[in-house]
Amino acid sequence: MDHLDADLSIPALAARVAMSERNFQRVFSREIGKSPAHYVEEVRIEAVRRKLERSTESIEEIACACGFKSADVMGRSFHRLLDSTPLEYRSRFRSSGAGSSSSDKGRAKGMA
Repeated sequence: MDHLDADLSIPALAARVAMSERNFQRVFSREIGKSPAHYVEEVRIEAVRRKLERSTESIEEIACACGFKSADVMGRSFHRLLDSTPLEYRSRFRSSGAGSSSSDKGRAKGMA
């Protein structure tokens, strides 16, 4: 969760836990109930949601921080999972004090 901008591909994750890619994918899917790729996409989109609600970062900055290759790729994932664009979501759910105090940033950071 703290390294969403890192390489979270199956080869990278499998190597990290010293498993073959195929076995890692099988075990992960059995334990979590979804593929590693689907899980990573959901976790990244959840992080995007939090940033859209709590920060004034640009869409491009959020995409990069959450591990997406571009704002366009992030937007497609966001729309597929939430049936909304990031900008629509931000305008609907952004808290009025987003990005205005250091305590808000601390709380958001602690949740990542």
